[in-house]
Amino acid sequence: MRRAQLLSRRQFLYLCGASTAFAGAVAPNLLAAEADNLYLQVVPARKGLRPDWIAALVRRDHALDAPIRGNKSAGNLDKIGMTVGGIACGTVYLGGDGRLFVWDIFNQPHEGVVAQKVPVPAGLENLAGAGQHVRERDGASFLVPPTPDTFPPPFRQQFAVTVGGQTRQLRAADWAEVTFTGRWPLGEVRYHDPQSPCAVKLSAWTPFIPLRLADASLPVTVVEIELSNPGTEPVPARVAGVLENPCCLFTRKMQVVELHSETRTAPGCVTLLHRARGPVDAPDAGTMALTLLGEGQSDGSETITAALTVPPGGTARAVFLLAWHFPNLSRLPKLPRQRRHYAARFADAAAVVEHVAQAFDSLRADTLAWVRTCEDSTLPRWLVERSLIPTNTLQTNTCLMFEDGRFWAWEGVGCCPGTCAHVWHYAQGPARLFPELERNLREVTDYGLAQNADGSVRFRAESGGVAIDAQAGLILRTRREHLCSADGAFLRRVWPGTKRALQWLVEFDRRDPDGLDGLLHGEQHNTLDAEWYGKIHALCSLYLAALRAGEAMAREVGDAEFAAECARVFALGTEQVARLFNGEFYEQEEDPQHLDKIGVGKGCYIDQVIGQWWANQTGLGPVANRDHIRSALHSLWKYNFVPDVGPFRRVFTRGRFYAVPGDAGLIVCSWPKGGLRPDFKRHWQYGYFNECMTGFEWQVAAHMIQEGTPVSVSGFADALENPADLRSLTLRGLAVARAIHDRYSPARRNPYNEIECSDHYARAAAAYSVLLAVCGFYYDGPAGIIGFAPKLQPENFRAPFTAAEGWGTFAQSRRKGKWTATVRVVHGRLRLKSVRLPWLTFAAQARRQGASVSATRAAGAITFDAEVIISAGEELRIA
Repeated sequence: MRRAQLLSRRQFLYLCGASTAFAGAVAPNLLAAEADNLYLQVVPARKGLRPDWIAALVRRDHALDAPIRGNKSAGNLDKIGMTVGGIACGTVYLGGDGRLFVWDIFNQPHEGVVAQKVPVPAGLENLAGAGQHVRERDGASFLVPPTPDTFPPPFRQQFAVTVGGQTRQLRAADWAEVTFTGRWPLGEVRYHDPQSPCAVKLSAWTPFIPLRLADASLPVTVVEIELSNPGTEPVPARVAGVLENPCCLFTRKMQVVELHSETRTAPGCVTLLHRARGPVDAPDAGTMALTLLGEGQSDGSETITAALTVPPGGTARAVFLLAWHFPNLSRLPKLPRQRRHYAARFADAAAVVEHVAQAFDSLRADTLAWVRTCEDSTLPRWLVERSLIPTNTLQTNTCLMFEDGRFWAWEGVGCCPGTCAHVWHYAQGPARLFPELERNLREVTDYGLAQNADGSVRFRAESGGVAIDAQAGLILRTRREHLCSADGAFLRRVWPGTKRALQWLVEFDRRDPDGLDGLLHGEQHNTLDAEWYGKIHALCSLYLAALRAGEAMAREVGDAEFAAECARVFALGTEQVARLFNGEFYEQEEDPQHLDKIGVGKGCYIDQVIGQWWANQTGLGPVANRDHIRSALHSLWKYNFVPDVGPFRRVFTRGRFYAVPGDAGLIVCSWPKGGLRPDFKRHWQYGYFNECMTGFEWQVAAHMIQEGTPVSVSGFADALENPADLRSLTLRGLAVARAIHDRYSPARRNPYNEIECSDHYARAAAAYSVLLAVCGFYYDGPAGIIGFAPKLQPENFRAPFTAAEGWGTFAQSRRKGKWTATVRVVHGRLRLKSVRLPWLTFAAQARRQGASVSATRAAGAITFDAEVIISAGEELRIA
């Protein structure tokens, strides 16, 4: 594969312009000043955001509402790479011009979505330290996103149409205009040319149906090619799919391998199956198939062609499947040799296409139903898309499922093994869309092979020690998985391990110098890859939330004694945690015996109130003084949000390339009140504090929205800069989210790859919590409770939701002072005993499919006398 090219002159000027301009504006004496006094100089308290940009935070279809689009004429197609393969089946990208690339399905070990180390861009050498190249884990794909031209498939694979006597490949070079529309998990590419009698639309997708993991984890990509004829005469056309035999692609470079291809026909489809006669246990040993659904001709080697007639004013379509079966994983750290999950289900790629062909209509209908459900919203398009997209890490080699059913993951593609619990506990999308995955982690890994005899849990399963944030996060994730279940069976199964894990935290608390006080103290490893000491706001916050979760779960399983113990320790901690509040935000209370160790001390740290973010999602109430929490969030906006990271990084140079001049973002830690000790800078982890990492940013964005008040479509222009207006927190959270979205604009880089320590980083899936926050969503499956408290345009609101057994759309509106809400199920079913809406009164009435439902009413809630089941296509109406 060709090495990615250096940045273009345009990219160079873009990346360097802001930083260069700032360099001339900084006085020498300022640059020489103490670093902790510089934060107030390079982080503006007032952000100066444009009014139209602020308006687009709220208004759908505003001129700056920016869903993911690209077109050839604008030059913003090449960086797009949408994931279009099944969950845990490898990585396949749909490029902006319709070409499929990356094809990382052959189990080759490497970091990054592609293996590339790129030169440090000219003008940014000051950010790179002594290194001359940027590694995959440090942001190589952020600086130089792989494209179909820089990393083309190492085998021939393409689609082409022949119409009007001319053959054109489906790629930008062959058409006058090409337009990409992102509707993840569906991508659409349209081709137009005045010399062609037909326009063409390519749609690429893989079955992706929330709550149906088996259907969403198929090693297949579907490509539909539709020709439209605006003329008055029929147009004959041919559509060709090409797939060269890629089996043993890497092995054949080292030894002789005999390739074999054969054509198989069955009613309604033609398949070209590739295999190789060679070492059966090689990582790239297996089979791959190209299938045409319908009548067609195969050349027996690499091409299948469909002959079509496009009627006047009509369309004709060819549907291709590309399926693969390369089950032999390369050896993973600390594990015996594993095979991919699909080996337990399918014998080869032919069996995959046979299954997909037989179920095609339902797989397609249900996948498109999810796409339409996500689009059926009053929320800004950018917000819905960006909240959902990072869950696509499941569709990459970040995530694996083994033949025995175990879910296992890296932090980012090929980097940092063991489904790292102090990273994965941020991710919310996988648990909401495919809760089976997270339940598997709790049962097989965390409370199984990773739990020590004393109740502690190794945060990398087979390796690693104990991380406090990971340990507390497991308790909270267990609470979430219980809430996302249909009944209490899961909680009953994992309760012994959950209780022991929380007891370990309580004993850790009991051993600290202050005794059992509800705050942790001592050596505490955490997600910034170091041991911090003292009383650490972020970790105490998570501990308090875990105690609340433990209390709630203990009561549900009937363990009243342990519930009371959790409540007692929580009461101590929620009072004591106020000692860490400095009047504006929370600080770390450092241990004087360990001042040589890294921490944040008096810094304003991005995760300082993360436990409340978790508590809000899981219905646990406040874990600390609510005014203090909101003040801390306002402080993160004031002291850590930069409209342009360039001036900041010109001064604070250490750190990786996840934001560059011209990008806005939330810095991990600042020291606006001083206290940045020289000892911190001796540690390599200090560089983290200067970075913008989307997973952390998503957590804060969602928390701000959770704590804010609703914003309507007008009258909010001045609220963002006024912290006394509680709408400001909602707007500030949206601004942090939009900054991430703009950072990953297709004009700049791949909008489908949020990068931290390597590509498709798991922590970024915290983005889904923004959608939950905007909806004010609460769900308790075993109790049959669902609730919504929308934060955007509550008077006219509509958005998707998922539950334990189904998903659909919630909508509410107010007309002439009267509120009405509907819960419509699109897929599966929803079992309800109670609905919570903030405007409900004692006069509220509920009707299911027009029939009145007997219920008890209270302010903010309606509880049904008998369980109500809403099936697909049905709705519950409340007014």
